[in-house]
Amino acid sequence: MITGGTGFIGSKLVRTCLRDTSCPVVNLDKLTYAGHRESLADVLDDPRHTLVV
Repeated sequence: MITGGTGFIGSKLVRTCLRDTSCPVVNLDKLTYAGHRESLADVLDDPRHTLVV
C-alpha cells in the first residue's frame, strides 16, 4: 500500500513498484491540492494498480 500516490513523489513510487515488481499496488490518496489523478495516467489502467480515494 502506498499513501499519497498521486503526488509528485508518490506517483514515481507507484510507477517504480509496478515496473520493478510483480506485486499489486494499492494507492490510497485524498486527491487534495497536491495529488492529481492525471499524474498516474500511464498506469491507471494497469490491472495491478488500485486507486482508492
